Amino acid sequence: MPTTASVKPPTATPISGAELRAAASHFPTGVAIVSTLSEIAEPVGCTISSFLSVSLAPPIVAVSLSRQSSTAAQVITRGNFGISVLSSTQRGIAHVFASRDVDHDQRFAGVHWRAGASGVPLLENALSSLDCDVQEVVPAGDHYLVLGAVTSLFAAGWGTPLVHHQGTMGSLHR
Repeated sequence: MPTTASVKPPTATPISGAELRAAASHFPTGVAIVSTLSEIAEPVGCTISSFLSVSLAPPIVAVSLSRQSSTAAQVITRGNFGISVLSSTQRGIAHVFASRDVDHDQRFAGVHWRAGASGVPLLENALSSLDCDVQEVVPAGDHYLVLGAVTSLFAAGWGTPLVHHQGTMGSLHR
């Protein structure tokens, strides 16, 4: 583990968001929907490609949500959220939930979902779904890193995940 003395100082040239996005786009990630209920108990959600398992004991996950996202505001206010890991057959759903042209109250139109143990919406036919209680919200630049304690989950077993890589969504070929 590096000591404080061995950590490199920051570079003199600032790195732009576009440069970081381009570099990070080389790392393929899964695609999921983060969801919760609004203050009037309507389902809200957004597409993410930043989800990770943080701890197995106790079970904790993290998602990264834009500070400008109305879903982030609802997750923080409500104190719980769902994660639905999408299959390659759910690309259209991912695009709808990622679109700024689709109002939040329209994103769930025609989408089959069920209420998780805490009431959060979880998408049907997802490869896996997790119901989480917000454990901590960490401000991180223009995003929030939301840590969630997993309270219940479902895993379908085998399936083909939807993958995000260099700005496009596709599937893994086995």
